[in-house]
Amino acid sequence: MPSTAELERIGYDLWRAPEVEDLDGWRLRFAHGVTGRANSVWPNDDGTLPLADKICRAEEWYAARTELPARFQVTDAARPRELVAELATRGYRFRGARVSVETAALDDLLVRTGGVRALVSDELDDDWLALWAGSRGFDRIDVARALLRGSPGPTAFARVENVAVGRGVVLGDWLGITSMATAPEAQRRGHARAIVHALARWARSHGATRSLLQVEETNVPARSLYAQVGFVERHVYRYCVAP
Repeated sequence: MPSTAELERIGYDLWRAPEVEDLDGWRLRFAHGVTGRANSVWPNDDGTLPLADKICRAEEWYAARTELPARFQVTDAARPRELVAELATRGYRFRGARVSVETAALDDLLVRTGGVRALVSDELDDDWLALWAGSRGFDRIDVARALLRGSPGPTAFARVENVAVGRGVVLGDWLGITSMATAPEAQRRGHARAIVHALARWARSHGATRSLLQVEETNVPARSLYAQVGFVERHVYRYCVAP
């Protein structure tokens, strides 16, 4: 079973911010406030600088770009191990829902999903983008587009007409699933299952055998669906946010 650190590296490539700067083993990410992952520190590699110095540099980097407070995406793989304790002494607190990182075998997904037909394309069109961005209240469409096209692996965009969408990225033998959204009037009709099935079929044709996704623990309907089709929680991450 992959370690937390390995899964976090896959998650990083799955959701690449348009602006990234390396800081002694950390990666500082900025996307004008579009999503938490793309606007937080990824602190999962060791470095040599004093910890207090690194935190100060990260805070200065974000202060130069946004009025939002600095935030760190932390798991038990965060480095150095004393990071969370040091952040707490500086007034940082955990904010927002915990995010569950879950995996499944692709064969399980294919057996347990299906239903209505979903189409898959490597093109990101305006209607797909509008449905996803609108479901999350993002008005920076240019940034959203850059995020969705920013991963290093083959990327696909699935849809059921113009009422449900989802994105898939193949990274080695992994399918990463993100950006699932269904219009309110079309929910509970099996569209999400169809999206997952279509992405799994597409990913298998690209050599993938496993799948990974990230979902907020408070999103009970989505977590219930993912459990039904074979996803199992491997770890969680939270955002530690400056005061």
